[in-house]
Amino acid sequence: MATRRPIVLVSGVSSELPPGDFVPGIDSTAQASGNAALVLAAIALASGNAALTNSATALASGNAGLVVASQALTSGNLGITNAATALASGNAALTNSATALASGNAALTGLSSKYDKVGGAISGPVVVQSQSIGPSTYVISSGVCRLNFGAGNNFEVVLNAATSTFATPVNASGGQTGAITLRQDNTGTRLVAYSGAWSFASNTAPTLTTTASGVDLLAYYVVNPARILAVATLAYGSGTVS
Repeated sequence: MATRRPIVLVSGVSSELPPGDFVPGIDSTAQASGNAALVLAAIALASGNAALTNSATALASGNAGLVVASQALTSGNLGITNAATALASGNAALTNSATALASGNAALTGLSSKYDKVGGAISGPVVVQSQSIGPSTYVISSGVCRLNFGAGNNFEVVLNAATSTFATPVNASGGQTGAITLRQDNTGTRLVAYSGAWSFASNTAPTLTTTASGVDLLAYYVVNPARILAVATLAYGSGTVS
């Protein structure tokens, strides 16, 4: 027997329902979805995925492997079976949320593998994408001046004794470099002598500027704690004593 469309009454004339039209209550499932596996309109509206048999799950995720809505909302990663871990990281290799928060790198299994910002060695090149700043340590020299190279790389020394003697710095490390700004006080005529590890080209110490508030600069390189190579650039003009 031939399939017939429902008979409807239009303007007093009976005729078959035109193709594409539907009668509410009969074709509601078809209206919801063209997927024959979805037999309820509510499910069809929730998802076109036949593997999802629950509308709440369907709304939570289109991933058939996630069968609990709370997990589906947390992550679409099948390898993460716990919502707390999923929130911490999308990396299935990290099974502990504290570790995951610390790093997204699966090779780091604990904070001990990370560089400690208060100090430590870095293996490999270091690339700085912005400024790298080493503040100056301020020192007033009134006799023997023994700089603490463990406090920083750069120093500003104000000379206010007739002669200041630069002794071997403490806590110097091989490979350390930096700069020392030497300032005459408001009187000037201050002299500097060097002892211990300080070494200059041709074994000749520089003759510094002696005018009041005059400024010179020593750049240095630590070969080892007992040998520091230094070079002076002189007469930068008057500088305000801090």
